[in-house]
Amino acid sequence: MIIPCKSCHSAFRLEDRVVKASGSRVRCSKCRAVFKVYPPNMAERRKHHRIKTQNLISHFSFDEAGAVKSQGIGRAIDVSQGGILIETPQRIESDWLSLMAVDLEENLFEIKGRLMHSNRSANGMYLSGIAFVGSNWQVSNFVVKLVKGYNYRKKNLFIRWHNQKQMPDPCMAAQAATSNGFISDRNN
Repeated sequence: MIIPCKSCHSAFRLEDRVVKASGSRVRCSKCRAVFKVYPPNMAERRKHHRIKTQNLISHFSFDEAGAVKSQGIGRAIDVSQGGILIETPQRIESDWLSLMAVDLEENLFEIKGRLMHSNRSANGMYLSGIAFVGSNWQVSNFVVKLVKGYNYRKKNLFIRWHNQKQMPDPCMAAQAATSNGFISDRNN
């Protein structure tokens, strides 16, 4: 990336990888001024705008022959016309995936995808970037249903919390979902 000095405005080339996410202090080689630089905004480098979500996503991984290799559930972090970032407890190993979620009418909807990266985050979960594979209509339909579902559920959850005057205990909510059969271990 090219960075200008804050004092003398001289321009310098600096490798993106040496700049920390929280910013890094650098010194101008001409005027010796010290200033902080930040990594380039990822949104500026993206072709499509990313929309934050928190949807539950089921994923199935396939091998080259089309046989199911693994399956699991994750949480969508953000979505765009190009793809989705999901957080999962296990690494997604296969390149080809089928992603599924539930819309507002409780209908299952699906899209195919290709794994672009899967990295372990600081909290021990895996962040996986998946590029959508499908027609523009299929991708748009998936993104719209995902965002509509998230916005509707988020609004209703806020209203429920506001009316209860307290935040629900997430452990109790997960336990209730498991005992009601909403979440199950598909590997058994």
